[in-house]
Amino acid sequence: MQAFIPTLHGLRGLAALAVVLFHWDALFPAFKEAYGSVGFVGDQWNLFMQIEFGWLGVPLFFVLSGYLLGGQLKHQQLTGATLIHFWRRRFMRIYPAVWLQLTILALISYWLPSLLPSTSTPELIRNALLWINMPPWMTKPINGVWWTLPIELSFYIALPLLILLQRKIGWIATTAACFALAISWRYAVIEALPSSHYVKHLPVLDMLPGSISSFAAGFAISFLDIRWSKLQWRAACASSIGVFLALQYWQLSHKEVYWSGHWILVIWNPAMAAAIALMVYCAIHPQCRGAILGSRPLVWLGEISFGIYLWHFPAQQALLALDQDYWGTPAASALALALCLLITLPLAAMSYYWVEKPIMGWRKTRST
Repeated sequence: MQAFIPTLHGLRGLAALAVVLFHWDALFPAFKEAYGSVGFVGDQWNLFMQIEFGWLGVPLFFVLSGYLLGGQLKHQQLTGATLIHFWRRRFMRIYPAVWLQLTILALISYWLPSLLPSTSTPELIRNALLWINMPPWMTKPINGVWWTLPIELSFYIALPLLILLQRKIGWIATTAACFALAISWRYAVIEALPSSHYVKHLPVLDMLPGSISSFAAGFAISFLDIRWSKLQWRAACASSIGVFLALQYWQLSHKEVYWSGHWILVIWNPAMAAAIALMVYCAIHPQCRGAILGSRPLVWLGEISFGIYLWHFPAQQALLALDQDYWGTPAASALALALCLLITLPLAAMSYYWVEKPIMGWRKTRST
């Protein structure tokens, strides 16, 4: 696999920005309420639909992890030394940036206590270890976006098993098995935990078995080497975007029943994982190299994307804590987004340049 693909960094930057906009829209809705829809041909069109689905930046991150890490490790001998080296690097990719954030939040909480909710010492330790939303305690994360990190760490542990399975039965059968596992897990959770609204069970639904399809879809495209013509490439790009949008409209059409345990809750996430993986493969196809996703601003955002992901939510919470009532106008909502970026980007850059990059020993051409 090529060591550095700018488009992948651009996709990371896009994923991070999508999650930022999703939380901004949820916490500061005044701008959307004023300008989020427009009348056209007798109907109201939602201009904020992609922002409302901005949380799909998370499965995009998962797909990219499956593609990059699976694509690299699949060529190596899975010896004890190889696995220890792999796991040590992957854990160091996550924990130091989290510990830096936890330290800063603890300091800031003296003035803004809401940034570090009152927790017991064991809960604080479990947060520091990222044993959150995991049995037996199901500890809530101090920073709401940390919920994805145990899933990512679980994938790091499971990846060698995935590669061994791929070597035994092939990548197509392995991908099918992972999708079957994700669907079975999500169905079993719904059956085992009867509820009228499954948002409260999301930590269980989205544990690694329920999210393995996203990683597996990324791993699967690392095996593809399709030689498309320019026309075929354009058709594949259009098809992937069409499926991506169709799945969004499908979920919206079932909005009233989706969270009640409807069967769409079982299969929608794996289906979206496949659509996202297809879009990623189109984006990294040689015909697409050098496009906007590989532009220097997006590549830079991709480099600091982990910090953006970690820091944007506390930044938005801090703005709310300073003055809950100020953000009720469209102008104030837009200002909140600008301030969020002004706070988040320097902190993300600090995390990348002072912690992540030195610890990982990255050079400019290193992609993971």
